[in-house]
Amino acid sequence: MRVNFVIWFGLLAAGTIEAQVNTSANFIKGGENDAKKIISAYLLPVERALCFNGANNNMLIFKQNDKVDFRFGVGLDITASFVNANDFTYDVSKLNLEEFEPANPQQTMAQTMAGNENTIVLQTKNKYRIPSTSYPFYSEKPILTLNSPKGKNRTNIPFPLLHLFAEKKSNLIDVKILPAFKIENSTLGLFNVGINIQHNVETSLEFLSNLWFNIYISAGYNYNQITYYLDIKPDETALTFSPQSDNGPYDNQEFQIHSKSIPLKLSMVKQVDNFSFSLGCAYNATSSEVKMAGNYPVYTADPANLFQIIATDITDPFQYTRTFNKFSVEAGVIYQAKHFLTGLKYTHSYYKNIDLSLGYMF
Repeated sequence: MRVNFVIWFGLLAAGTIEAQVNTSANFIKGGENDAKKIISAYLLPVERALCFNGANNNMLIFKQNDKVDFRFGVGLDITASFVNANDFTYDVSKLNLEEFEPANPQQTMAQTMAGNENTIVLQTKNKYRIPSTSYPFYSEKPILTLNSPKGKNRTNIPFPLLHLFAEKKSNLIDVKILPAFKIENSTLGLFNVGINIQHNVETSLEFLSNLWFNIYISAGYNYNQITYYLDIKPDETALTFSPQSDNGPYDNQEFQIHSKSIPLKLSMVKQVDNFSFSLGCAYNATSSEVKMAGNYPVYTADPANLFQIIATDITDPFQYTRTFNKFSVEAGVIYQAKHFLTGLKYTHSYYKNIDLSLGYMF
C-alpha cells in the first residue's frame, strides 16, 4: 500500500513537470553555449514554477487547541503555480546564438515548456560540403538541423508533497518531503525536502492579544531536485564519418534542476468556530540551478576534410544559476474539526498559485 501511494505521488509529480528536456538537450550536438541558451529559455517557466511551488507548499495550522499542549500530525499538500503569459514563448533572435540560426529568418518565436506544440527550424551556421556534378562541384549543407522543442500546453505546474508537522504552545514545525524517487523505466527522478516554522506573535507580544485577529509569522526553506536521465548519442546516419573508438561512453548523462525557496511571511488570521480565515503577505527568495552532466557528442566539420562530419565529445557541458525573488499576497481558509483539517489558499504574484492541503492530527 505504501509503495503504491508513493508511486501515485511520483506519477502525479512526473506527469506535470516532465518537459521535452531530451529534445532540447539535443542542441548540445551543435555546441554547449547555444544549448545552454536554448535550454534555459525553454525551461524558464519550469524553474520559476518549481521555486514558487516550494515557497507556497506549506501545511499551516491556525486554530489552537487549548486542551492539548503538544500535538503532531501528517498531511498531504498539492500546490499549483500558473505560468505568466509572458513566459509561454521566447524569441530565438534575442538569445545571441553563436552556432544556430532560424532556417526561416521570419520565424523566430519558439515555445517554452508552457507553450503550444508549434516549432521552428533551427540550423547551424557552420556547414559541410556535399559533392556536386556542377561547378564548384560541391554544395553546402548545415551540419545540424533541429526543430525547437515543443511546448506541453501546460499553463499550470502542480507538485505534491507529504507533510509531518508538530505544534507546541502555538509554535508549528512542518517538515515536507517527497522521498528520492525514480519511476521504473522512466527518464525522470524526483526528490524534495523542506521545513517551515510558524509562530503566533501574540504569545511573545502580549499587548497584541486584544486585537480582533491573530498575527502569525512564518519562515521556511525548501529544496527540490529533478533529474532527467538522457540518452544522447551520435546519429551515425547523420554523420559522414563513423564515431571513433574514443567517443563515449554516453551512459552517464544527467540533466538536473535544483530549486531552492526561502519564504518569509506575515499573516492576519480571524477564527470563526472551526474556520480560520487568513490574509497575508510574503517575500519569496528563490533560486534555481541547472546542470548538464556526463559525456555528449558535438558535431563539427572535419578540419582535414570539409566533406565529412565528425563527432567530438565534451564532458559536463554547462551549469547556470538564476534567481526569482518576488513579493506576494495571499488569502486562505482552513477548516479544522477534531482530528481532521483541510485548507485552501490563493497566492497572487508574478506566478499565481493555488494550494490545497489535507491533514490528520493525533
